[in-house]
Amino acid sequence: MKKFTFIILACYVINAHSQSTPTTAPILQQPPTKKTTSAGKPAGTIRTAKKPGAVSSSKTPATYPVTKAPLRNIVYQYVDTAYPNSENHFPINGNAGIGTNTPQAALEIKRNAGDTRKKNVLLQLSNIWSPNGQNEPSIMFSNGDNSSPANVSYWTIGARVSGDKTLNTPQTFKISYKAAGSGVEQEFFSVDSYQGRVKIGDVSTNFDGYKLYVEEGILTEKVKVAVKNSEDWFDNVLNHNYHLMPLSQLGKYIYSNHHLPEVPTTDEVMKNGVDLGKMNALLLKKVEELTRYMVELRKDLDDTKKELESIKKANKK
Repeated sequence: MKKFTFIILACYVINAHSQSTPTTAPILQQPPTKKTTSAGKPAGTIRTAKKPGAVSSSKTPATYPVTKAPLRNIVYQYVDTAYPNSENHFPINGNAGIGTNTPQAALEIKRNAGDTRKKNVLLQLSNIWSPNGQNEPSIMFSNGDNSSPANVSYWTIGARVSGDKTLNTPQTFKISYKAAGSGVEQEFFSVDSYQGRVKIGDVSTNFDGYKLYVEEGILTEKVKVAVKNSEDWFDNVLNHNYHLMPLSQLGKYIYSNHHLPEVPTTDEVMKNGVDLGKMNALLLKKVEELTRYMVELRKDLDDTKKELESIKKANKK
C-alpha cells in the first residue's frame, strides 16, 4: 500500500513539472551594447519603449469625468459638471461658451473689459510667415455646398499681416468674395498699412496724397468738404482792394488760351483729376469776379444814362 501511494505521488510531481517547464529552453537576449562617443555620451538613435496598453491621447474620445478629475489639459464633454466653478461651457449639444456659462450663440467668447489702455483681444488668428506666401490668416463664410466646385461661393475676412517678398505687397486688411462657378476671388474692400489707404473695388492706389480710392463712382445724398484755412476760400474777391482784371485784358486772355484764368485745362483735368474743394472755391471766385464785372458795368451804364439825360435836356433848351 505504501509503495502504491509513493508511485502516485511521484507521477503527480513529474506531471506538474513537465507542464511548467517549456520543451525548448528560451534564448536569453543580451541588451545591445551602447555606442559611446569620446565624451562618454551615447551615440546614435535612442530607442524608447512605450508603456504596454497605452493609447494616444489625440485619438481618445472625451469621456464623462470622474469625481476627482485628473489635472490634465483635456476638454471634457461637460466641463461645468466636473468643475462647477469653471468659466467655460462645453456641452455635447447646444451653445459653447468661453468665459461664460450662458452662451447666447453657437460660440460666445466673453471677457471683462480690463484695462482701458489695452486692447481686449478675444480671438487671435495667426500663421507662420513664409517669404513666398501671402500670410493671410482669414475667416471664411461659405454656403457649405461642397457637392461641386461650381456651387461653392464664399466671403473671406482676412489680413495680410506681414507682406511678402514675391509681390512686395503691403500689410492689408481685406474683404473678398468668390462667386459660385468662378475660380477667382475678388477683393472688394481693403485697408493697407501704407498711410492707411482705403480701397473699394479694383482700382490703382499708386497715387500719394489720398486716403480713399473708389472704383466706378460714389452715390450719396450729401458730401461735405472741409476747408483747411481761409486762403482756400475766396471771399476776398469782394473786398475793395482786390485787383480785378480789366475786361479788355480778360478778353485777350480768353481768346489766346481758350479758358478762364486759373481754371485748369481739359488736358490737366484728364491727367490729374479734379480737387472737389479747390474747384468749388475756384468757381466761387469766378462767380464773384463776374458779379463785380456786372456791378461795375451797371454803374457805368447808369452814369451813361445820366449823361444822355443831361444832353437831351440841353438840346431842348
